[in-house]
Amino acid sequence: MCGGRGGIWLALAAALLHVSLQGEFQRRLYKELVKNYNPLERPVANDSQPLTVYFSLSLLQIMDVSWTDHYLQWNMSEYPGVKNVRFPDGQIWKPDILLYNSETSRLAVRVSPFWMHLRIVCYALLFVWQ
Repeated sequence: MCGGRGGIWLALAAALLHVSLQGEFQRRLYKELVKNYNPLERPVANDSQPLTVYFSLSLLQIMDVSWTDHYLQWNMSEYPGVKNVRFPDGQIWKPDILLYNSETSRLAVRVSPFWMHLRIVCYALLFVWQ
């Protein structure tokens, strides 16, 4: 009976150890990524290239928005186990979206970036904000 519980505690301790070791790499990666990052710049390698932003809509609201940020990328071998990094609001570039009502061309509703609450960068470079 006690042996079964010991195995559970050992598995839990191993999982927590992996999480705490990953935290050190996440902190180092975060500092490296924001060192020269400017959220006011479009995240493209060449300023003459367009940035494609994909989003889907429902009748009442924007459901999700995704794009690739060229500046926020890393080599997985240098940051073992780090698959994502969280950023505070305002620290990374977000698309400026303007919606127009087809009924009245005078009405324009600006979508505030503050509704975007998930700030995770994945090593695959694709942002998904929902």
